[in-house]
Amino acid sequence: TSIETEDDMVYLLHSVLLKRYSILVDGEPTPPVNAVEKAVDLHALRVIGSSGYQKCLSYLWKGWLVQDEDDPASFVDYKDRDNTSFWPHLDPDRMRAPVYQNAFLLLTSIAYLALYTGAINTINPTGDLDFVEILLYIFTLGFIFDELTKLYKAGYHILGFWNAFNNTLYSLLMVSLALRFVALSRSLDDTKEREKFNSLSYNFLAFAAPLFWGRLLLYLDCFRFFGAMLVVLKVMMKESIIFFALLIVVIIGFLQAFIGMDYADDMAGEDTVFILQAMANAIMQSPDFSGFERFSPPFGIILYYLFTFVVMVCADFSLIHFVFGVMKSRPTS
Repeated sequence: TSIETEDDMVYLLHSVLLKRYSILVDGEPTPPVNAVEKAVDLHALRVIGSSGYQKCLSYLWKGWLVQDEDDPASFVDYKDRDNTSFWPHLDPDRMRAPVYQNAFLLLTSIAYLALYTGAINTINPTGDLDFVEILLYIFTLGFIFDELTKLYKAGYHILGFWNAFNNTLYSLLMVSLALRFVALSRSLDDTKEREKFNSLSYNFLAFAAPLFWGRLLLYLDCFRFFGAMLVVLKVMMKESIIFFALLIVVIIGFLQAFIGMDYADDMAGEDTVFILQAMANAIMQSPDFSGFERFSPPFGIILYYLFTFVVMVCADFSLIHFVFGVMKSRPTS
């Protein structure tokens, strides 16, 4: 029976999409899995895009279908789903519903961001920890323990981009806290060392600001606009990684040529830092031609022009490929 043409929603949800089945492979039963999980694993877009499948996901997201307390592998209807009163829905068990979990995590992240904003805008020259900073680091330790708990229970299979993103943020904050303790360990008479480590601590704290705001995108993914933009951003980042992987071979060739010219000019390689910085500027679409006019003329400036041209042409082709890829992946409804 087709998912689209099935009218019995109870049968579709409980017996077709959410009931776990095993199949025999080489005479051995496979681990039980339901159609919702299998469609995601197989990237079955026709099944995922069907109205019945989307309605099932909506019911799971809102908590109208919940796991059975006696058998977590099966799902049952939430008993008070049709109750229009407020108090029956004010139940701590409703935190199991993904929509409420995401809302709670979003509110927690906003509070976390507010604590960070208060801490970075109220710098303590003496290096002492105020109440806002103490709360900020308590939140951070709580998030770190949460990450370690998930890693302990689920293993390394759950590690992904957002885990690395959050762990980078927490690492910067822990470095900032460690430097603050180092500053506090210095004597009040040694003001120079105390101010040095205190300033370094706040520099690490300020450096983490983009990560704090980027962290909100993890919980804004449930909104249609942010979800669509994150998909586009993911495609863009993937295309950029492929572009730089191909470009690195060309970059090594030009780098070897520039270093060779540097050695041939004065038998010393003191301009290596200048060469690396100039090539990085060209990759970032901000080339600097002034320094190459006196660099092994006329070969240096000619080679740098060629390098800039190759980088810009490759970047334009990568952008065009990305735009056509996004347009091609858009739904044709």
